[in-house]
Amino acid sequence: MTDAPALIRFDGAPLPLASLAAALAGPVRAMLPDGSRAALRRGRAALEAAAAAGQPIYGMTTGVGAMKHQCHQGAAMAAFNHSLGLAHEVAVGAPVAPGIARLALVLRLNTLATGRVGVSEAFAECLAGMLDHDILPRMRRHGSVGCGDLGQLGQLATAMTGLGTVLHKGRERPAAEAFADAGLAVHAMRPREGLAAVASNSFSLAAALAAVLAARARVAQALAQAPVMALAWGLDRTVWQAAETSLMPLEAAIARHLSAATAAQTDWPARGSVQDALSARFMVQVLAPGVIAAEEALDTLHLASGQVDDNPTVLADGRVVTSGASHHAQLSLRLGALQAALAMLGRNLFNKCLMLTNGQLPGLPVNLVPEGMVATGYGPLMKLAMEQSARIAAAAAPVAPHALTLAAGLEDEALLLPLTAERIADQAEALGWLLTISALLSVQAIALRGLDPVGPAATLTAQVRAHVPPFAGDIPLSARLTALRASLDAKTPVLAPMPTLTQTTLYNKLDQPAFPHPTGEMR
Repeated sequence: MTDAPALIRFDGAPLPLASLAAALAGPVRAMLPDGSRAALRRGRAALEAAAAAGQPIYGMTTGVGAMKHQCHQGAAMAAFNHSLGLAHEVAVGAPVAPGIARLALVLRLNTLATGRVGVSEAFAECLAGMLDHDILPRMRRHGSVGCGDLGQLGQLATAMTGLGTVLHKGRERPAAEAFADAGLAVHAMRPREGLAAVASNSFSLAAALAAVLAARARVAQALAQAPVMALAWGLDRTVWQAAETSLMPLEAAIARHLSAATAAQTDWPARGSVQDALSARFMVQVLAPGVIAAEEALDTLHLASGQVDDNPTVLADGRVVTSGASHHAQLSLRLGALQAALAMLGRNLFNKCLMLTNGQLPGLPVNLVPEGMVATGYGPLMKLAMEQSARIAAAAAPVAPHALTLAAGLEDEALLLPLTAERIADQAEALGWLLTISALLSVQAIALRGLDPVGPAATLTAQVRAHVPPFAGDIPLSARLTALRASLDAKTPVLAPMPTLTQTTLYNKLDQPAFPHPTGEMR
C-alpha cells in the first residue's frame, strides 16, 4: 500500500522543507485556501485596472527583453501572451527528474497564491490540477541562466495550453491528451499570464533544492562515518576534547558528538606517534563547514519558496511596479559556499583513505592486505577514490561571477543557478562513492587491527560485510560497491541526525532574529 500524496497548502508563505521534500519524492495534492483565491482575484483586478488606465505594463501591454518597446493592445495583446510560451520553449538535453518538474510547479503556484503576480484564479487552478493529477511538464536540462527560467518554463507554458509534452502515469504524452484523461481543461493564457508562466525562477530553485538535499545527505553520511574512520586510524581522541573549546560555529557540538559516539569503544588502538596527520586531526573543522553550508542553503531556499520574483509585481496598495526581487544573489552565495565546503570534505576524505592504504599508519599494511598474503588489495580502489575527489574539486568553481550580457544588456546579472545546482549535484554524487570507499577501507582496517567494533563502528561493519567479505584475496568489487552504496544511502541518516544551527548562525551574531528553520510541519 502506497502512502497518500502529501497535502500542500498554498498561501504564499515560505513552504516548510517537509512539503518541498515531499514534492521531490512523489505526487502531492494542492490546497488553494479561500484567502489565496481572494488574493488572486484582487491582484488580477489591480493589474487589469492599471492596464485600463493606460499604464504600460511589461510583458502585458509591451513586449519583453529587447522587444520591450513594442506595444500590444486588444487582440494583439492576447495573441502575444499565447505566443510567448511558444517562443520560450527552447530547453534541450536530457529530461530532468520528475521530482524537480513537480517541485517547480509547487514553487510557481505558491508565489502565485500571494496575488502579487496578477494572474487569474483559473491560471492557479490549472497548476493545482496538474499537481493533483501529477501531470508534469517534460522539462529539459539546459535552457536557463537563472534570471527567469525561460527555457524550462516555456515547456510549462506549452503544457498548460495543451501544446507541449508532459510526463503522466509513468510515460511521456501530449499535454492535451493527459489533460483530457484527467478531466482537466487546458488553459488559455490571458494578458500578462504568458510572462508569468515563463519568467519566474521556480525551475532554478527546484533544481537547487534537490541538489542541496542530496549534498546535505552526504554531509550527514560523513558525520555518521567519522567515528568509524577515527577508530580505523587509531586517532588520538583528545583532539576532540580540545575542539570542544572552539568558538567556531558547530565545532564544539560535533566534537562532543564524536566523543560520545566512540566512548563505548574501549579497545581503541594505542598511540603510535606524537600526533596524527592534519586530515585526521581536523575532522571536526572539516565537518562543521559542510553542515553549516548545507543548512544555510536550505534556510535560504525555504525563504525563496515564498519570494515573489516576478516582473512586474502587484503591491499591497494595488500599484503595478517593476520587480526588484528576482535576483537570488544571497542564495547564489550560499550555494557557492556549499560547493567549497563539499570540495574541502572530498579532499579530506580522499586524504584519509590514502593514509589507510599507504602503509604509514602503525598496524596497517600497504593496501590493507594481511601479512603473508599474495594479493594486490585495495590499492586500485584508490584510483576510483582519486577520480571522485577530482570530480568534486572540479565542480567547486562558482559560476555566478561569470559575465553575461543578454537582451540588449538588460540581463547582465544572471546567476546561472541551474548550472550551480548541477555542480552541487555532481559533487554529492561523487561524495557518495568516496564515502562508500571510506566505509569499506575503515571496516577492513578495524578488522586488521583485531578490534571489536561497537556503536557506529558495529553498525557500519554489518553494512559493509553484508556486501564485501573480509579480505581473503582479490575479488571483483564493482557490483559489491554499488550494492554497498545503496545500503549506505538507505540507512545512514538514521545513524547520525544532523546537528542544528541553534544560537550559532551569523544572523544571531548580528543581533537580528534568526531565520526560522524548517520544522517539518506540512503547510
